[in-house]
Amino acid sequence: MPIPHERAACTLIPETTYGANGGGSPVRVCVIDLGTNSFHAIIVDVHPNGSYQVVDRLKEMVRLGEHGLDANRLPEDAMERGLQALTRIKLLADGWDTREYLSFATSAIREASNGGDFIERAHDELGLRIRPINGEQEAHLIFQGVSRTKEFADPTLVMDIGGGSVECIVVVDDTAVFSTSLKLGAARMTEQFVTTDPMSEDEQARLRAHYKGALEGVLAACRKHGVARVVGASGTMKSLARVTLEGEEASARSPFQRSFPIENVRSALRWIMQATADERTAHPAIEPRRVDQIGAGAVLLDTVCAGLPLARRFGVSQNALREGMVVHFLNANSDRLQRMARFRDPRRRSVHEMAYRFQWEADHAQHVAATATFLFDVCRPLYDGPASDAELLEYAALLHDIGHLVTHDEHHEHSRYLIEHADLQGFRADEVAMMALVARYHRGAVPDASHAHFGRLSPERRRRARQLAALLRVAENLDRSHFQNVVALRTSLTEAALHVLVATKADPQLEVWAAETNGGLFEDAFGRALHVTPTEIPTHAPGESNPTWVPEPSLQS
Repeated sequence: MPIPHERAACTLIPETTYGANGGGSPVRVCVIDLGTNSFHAIIVDVHPNGSYQVVDRLKEMVRLGEHGLDANRLPEDAMERGLQALTRIKLLADGWDTREYLSFATSAIREASNGGDFIERAHDELGLRIRPINGEQEAHLIFQGVSRTKEFADPTLVMDIGGGSVECIVVVDDTAVFSTSLKLGAARMTEQFVTTDPMSEDEQARLRAHYKGALEGVLAACRKHGVARVVGASGTMKSLARVTLEGEEASARSPFQRSFPIENVRSALRWIMQATADERTAHPAIEPRRVDQIGAGAVLLDTVCAGLPLARRFGVSQNALREGMVVHFLNANSDRLQRMARFRDPRRRSVHEMAYRFQWEADHAQHVAATATFLFDVCRPLYDGPASDAELLEYAALLHDIGHLVTHDEHHEHSRYLIEHADLQGFRADEVAMMALVARYHRGAVPDASHAHFGRLSPERRRRARQLAALLRVAENLDRSHFQNVVALRTSLTEAALHVLVATKADPQLEVWAAETNGGLFEDAFGRALHVTPTEIPTHAPGESNPTWVPEPSLQS
């Protein structure tokens, strides 16, 4: 009987060689800081070496906590402002072809009884996943952001005055030795203590007394570690620093690379506390929407400066929470970014980005992809489509199990949906549909014209989908244990059958049984029986060639 095709020497490809050709492209990420006063978004390109470049920024003053902080409830009009701001941010980020989003909500949302409603609406209407973070996490992220631009030669107090909360971090030798988050935000304190314009001496005194009590632990930690410098972050602190530049063309000068004497800062703070709303509005350093709150922030900073006898200098960081979020993304995804750096091809990179995002089982997926594409080459004389479909089969194999993140029992169906709706880059719609269907039929029911997504294909594309799915199903079952037991294959394709000899590290019974039990789709799609037989890897005398088996040495243990 003639043998149309015989193939030996299958080496299962280790993951580290997959698509490796050096270089790599950055991942474009939009991070969104949902603060009490404002929403800040920055779009960045992050690189595997831990660096990033800012592509664009957008800031929206939403006053989310306006008149709602004491009530612990977001007013409906504030929620609408917030959603409109997020819509504009999303439009900007999508215009920059952003691939990933990271959104953190702080004081106003995490404390509000209807904060969950806002988060749910943002997800339903915009597809954004917003994660509320606690004060400790917020302080940590602020420190990460500020430390990217500031050196801490002296013991330093880092302060971020937000609308709802204030984060305080004591830094010694570039290490955060103390951190806390206090409900002393400028909007919250203004709502509770300020009723006059300008702020009366009595209101200032009551506010200062409140701050002293709340800051007792912070000031004690500063004195313990000999804090000699204060560094501010966030919009309120930046405005206070700009006011300190009074008389030096404040609107045209940047305060970020400056170090101010504490006495100069306190003089500027006294002006703010005594100025009327009209005078504050006229000052170019104060944003109009901070005019009513900056007085409370000034009293807070002045209280801190008065309580730190060793502090001599004040500076302000350009970075804050949002930059800390970028650093968090870099740290949390460093392994994935390193892996992605290998892929110049946008199609391959997009598939791997999706695989990591949905927490794939990398060893199993790579093993199945290697086996499936090997079998495609073996069965190429019988395949009813172009040779380029091997690439689609490989990618379907890499993604075939991502539906596990949703549920196990119907994970193949969820894999189809996720692939189809993942906005994979570089693919035509028909290619995505083919990959999705091949992944869907790696287990469960075989393809049938009564199935909605399969049935709408042309007869020619149905044949291709059936054959690719059949190869993936065989490859999947040859790693039924998920332990990569099969280390090498030898195949023989005759007019009657595909014979597969498998060499394994351990007992081959499970893989042999699974492949033959689930071989019906292959036999129907290719018109050949499937026979899977275990065998030993031949041993050879020193110097003797071995043209049949070339298993990976690392897989022979």
